[in-house]
Amino acid sequence: IYLDIGITMNLKVLRNKKRGPYVAINTTGNHWDDSSIFLEEAVFAVFAHNFNESHENFIYYGPTTFKKAELLILQKALKKFDSELDEIIDFETFIKTILTEPIVDNFLRELEFKNKVNLKINWNKIRNKLKDINTKLLDLTQSCIKNNKALWVLGI
Repeated sequence: IYLDIGITMNLKVLRNKKRGPYVAINTTGNHWDDSSIFLEEAVFAVFAHNFNESHENFIYYGPTTFKKAELLILQKALKKFDSELDEIIDFETFIKTILTEPIVDNFLRELEFKNKVNLKINWNKIRNKLKDINTKLLDLTQSCIKNNKALWVLGI
């Protein structure tokens, strides 16, 4: 679902991709696996700090396996990020919260210039979409912990 504001960026978790600039996340380690969830690279950038902080050898543009110890740290990071998203009250705190790394600037630029989204007006809708994605990432992380499975993050 695209935002109701004419956005063409897929600001959601995707399925069934077979090529393109997507980060795949799954339990198999196979990039284009049918069980994968996908995020556009610019969207993943918003969440990358959680993965980077949770794994000392996280590879943004390559494969990284998260085992139980890293998954527990990732779970905590995603819960913290969810709380931070909840605390956003205006455009300024929106920018401060999501602009965790320089690469997130690509996400903002793509929204504003490529997709012609007025961030000052639509920050709350975007925040809600990011919360939905974060919830799905957290659910997948918790499922891996519960079922004693590794989580693979396969960069573009």
